[in-house]
Amino acid sequence: MSRLIAILAGLLILIVAIIVAVPFLIPMETYKNQVASIVKEQTGRDLRIEGDIGLSFFPNIAISIEDVGLSNASWAKEKEMAAMKEMRAALKLLPLFSGNVEIDSFVLIDPVIRLEVRRDGTPNWQFETATAAAAPAEPAAGGGSGSSGAGVSGFSLGEVSIKNGRASYTNAQTGSAFEASEVNVDLALPGLDQPFLADGSLVWNGDRIAIDLKADRPRALTEGGETPVVLAVQTPKLKSNYAGALKALGGLAFAGDVKLDVTSVRELAAWAGNPMPAGDGFGPLSLAGKASGSGNTYRFTDARIAFDGMNATGNLTVDTGGARPNLRGNLDVDRINVNTYLGESAGGGSGGGSGGGDEGWSTEPIDLSGLKAVDMDFDFSTKEILFQQIKIGESALKLRLANGVLNANLSRLNLYQGAGAGTLTVNGAGATPQIAANFKLAGLAAEPFLTDAADFKRLQGATALDLAVTAAGRSQRDMVSALNGNGSVKFTDGKIKGINIAQLARNVFSAATTGWQSGGAQDTDFSEMGGTFTITNGVLKNDDLRLLSPLIRVTGAGTVNMPPKTLNYRVEPKLVASLEGQGASGAAQGIEVPILITGSWSTPRFAPDLASMIQNRDNIESTIKSIREDGGRGLIRGLMGQPAESGTGTDGETTTEGETAPAESPPAETKPRPEDALRQIFGR
Repeated sequence: MSRLIAILAGLLILIVAIIVAVPFLIPMETYKNQVASIVKEQTGRDLRIEGDIGLSFFPNIAISIEDVGLSNASWAKEKEMAAMKEMRAALKLLPLFSGNVEIDSFVLIDPVIRLEVRRDGTPNWQFETATAAAAPAEPAAGGGSGSSGAGVSGFSLGEVSIKNGRASYTNAQTGSAFEASEVNVDLALPGLDQPFLADGSLVWNGDRIAIDLKADRPRALTEGGETPVVLAVQTPKLKSNYAGALKALGGLAFAGDVKLDVTSVRELAAWAGNPMPAGDGFGPLSLAGKASGSGNTYRFTDARIAFDGMNATGNLTVDTGGARPNLRGNLDVDRINVNTYLGESAGGGSGGGSGGGDEGWSTEPIDLSGLKAVDMDFDFSTKEILFQQIKIGESALKLRLANGVLNANLSRLNLYQGAGAGTLTVNGAGATPQIAANFKLAGLAAEPFLTDAADFKRLQGATALDLAVTAAGRSQRDMVSALNGNGSVKFTDGKIKGINIAQLARNVFSAATTGWQSGGAQDTDFSEMGGTFTITNGVLKNDDLRLLSPLIRVTGAGTVNMPPKTLNYRVEPKLVASLEGQGASGAAQGIEVPILITGSWSTPRFAPDLASMIQNRDNIESTIKSIREDGGRGLIRGLMGQPAESGTGTDGETTTEGETAPAESPPAETKPRPEDALRQIFGR
């Protein structure tokens, strides 16, 4: 028995020795020529093998090839489609007898792959001689499409890696081109029922991308099922993490928790080869929530989003199947800053109302092309909206963006202590930006609103505004010049700051003056002021201005030319013997003091309209007579805020009992001329 065992052992050793020795007895050139011939026959390409070939059958089936290259298509730019410095592969022999495939190692060193698409759409990986597909295999006896024998019961990977690889892709049809270098990948798969691990990195467009992947049940993926997956992708411009389920076969599908951080969406798009149109905005993006998707549709629920300095929560659906991404959902946003997408022109020009000068409107181009990057349909609620210098408070709006046209329907609008509703359209579809606005507001605080909207700081009061305007232009100046619309405005319980109309009238009649300081340092209080207006090509016209205040009435008409920031206005202050204010009639009798206001917003010129005053002789004579009859006491009492006397008489004095004392006959005197009285009143 021992002799038999020894003989069998000797035979086994001899067989192993033969298996090990045979590869060394076969000339390597034979391998090279046969392999190159087979490749040429199947692909029409030349296989270059300039290095050594190693082959062994025990203990593993192993092969190594050095300095290999595969020629490219005849029309391609590069000589070789693929090349590598070395390839090593080893398959464990003994597990094969039990139906298991165990790859001990598969290593590619310095591989290079060059993919190209010709202008007619032909790819360089389409081999010219492989025109006929292989005939389908006959089903094995015993049937069906499955194998009649024992299949592979297990699969595992040992050392599987790519070292310092490089890959490129160019498409002459689309003009796109990508190149990845320093590709390093390590894979591990102990078994189909054990976690699959992948760890790798590559350099793309100058940035290193690191990828880590773990799939818990690889067998499920191969059978069309799903498996828990953890994926992390990190680049200088993007960080992303996903933990959830993944299904690969039959169309990619996933559902799980996701987190995404992008330093700049604009830089990311350019880095990925899809640069966005020039403009501001689309900077930092942060997104976290539950994600799911299949095909071209992706959903984010319970989403927390930070985008261009704005923060939001809600639900989001993204569809990438159209000409541009389409976003739908509902979001609660802390603030919406439209200025982010308007460029440098958002700051607005300097207005004359501040007295700081009349610098022209900005000529910086307004670029709304960023509105064409995506389409969206959103229901928003927000605590703040910023548009140029205008600040809108807590609001609810429906926002729709399609083909570069943004429509905002503000169903709830809180604006400078007031409230209202309105619509805003911003059209960036064409070469010339267009804006249309329609608002109805009440309770608006005039001073902060006019300061932000037009840099005008001289008016206070509660405001009711009805406004409908349109504008088009490539700069702020162009838009102001093309502004058209109409509206009405009413101010109550306010003041005109830094202007005392009575003092202004006196100063004007002393000498024509220039500048808002002509009205002195005091204010003109009013109980009501308002009117209607139209705007045509940037010129605002008003014909029915009315201001009501105790002892004074003001009417007016004229134009405000917004492009050059000039005024051409005529106001008619009227001194009246009445303490009535809001709700009073504007037709009270009194001395009218017409004033012409012309010039720039910052330094207007005030001059009297004497010719108009002198034409109104009857009214002047009546007012002078009233002043003479009571010695001006009624007017003085009103100006001093004292109550009027209980009664007056034109032919006598009023007593406390209401009895009229006999009137004394006044001495005869010459009747004054109205123009002389005016000059005395106004110091001329």
